[in-house]
Amino acid sequence: MPNIKYELNEKIHAIIINPYLTWHNFCKNCHFIKQYNIKNISSCLNYLADLKNCLSNYEVNINALISYPLADLPVSFIEELVCFAKDKGANGIEYIPNFMNLSKRDIDTFAAEIEQVKLSGLPITIIINKSQIEKEFLHNAIEISLELGIKNFQFGDGFGPPITSKDVAEILKITGNQNQIKVVGGIKKLTQVIDLFDNGISCVGTSNFCEIFQEVKVI
Repeated sequence: MPNIKYELNEKIHAIIINPYLTWHNFCKNCHFIKQYNIKNISSCLNYLADLKNCLSNYEVNINALISYPLADLPVSFIEELVCFAKDKGANGIEYIPNFMNLSKRDIDTFAAEIEQVKLSGLPITIIINKSQIEKEFLHNAIEISLELGIKNFQFGDGFGPPITSKDVAEILKITGNQNQIKVVGGIKKLTQVIDLFDNGISCVGTSNFCEIFQEVKVI
């Protein structure tokens, strides 16, 4: 039995991005969020208004995913989409920048893109898939983000292998312990969640939040 010493409702972030969700299942997810007092949600732009309506009078932080998962958003569209997210009630932005700029050695463009997102005034989380990026560019991305005042990072995007304890150690060595580190991808069991927290991760994101909280309930 895992030793549950964490505020799981704060540290487990519900992810609601499935484009094939029925309205019934969407509402069911919202019901579970309230039932388990989950305080953080990551979702797509199209779901923001419905989340606000379904979770009315319930206090929760909703983070809007932008340029996810392909980092295919032209910079000229960033301001408009971020404004849309704010207008629909987003409390933060989770963003994948164009990492190809780093491999082009175009650090200024990479930094300018993140600065453009920061203009929203909302807390920004930079999403990085550690398994897909070369080590040099991983370091560059984190160092540039830190210099720009980014304090929230997400490692993993649901594509590729789950983050390991070795990955966590490498990540924390670069980011330091003063920043919020979220891990996403392949998290389906309570034991995985506890192991990540025990290794120093701040929070996790998962679409399997209901199943995990049902495990907690059984314990």
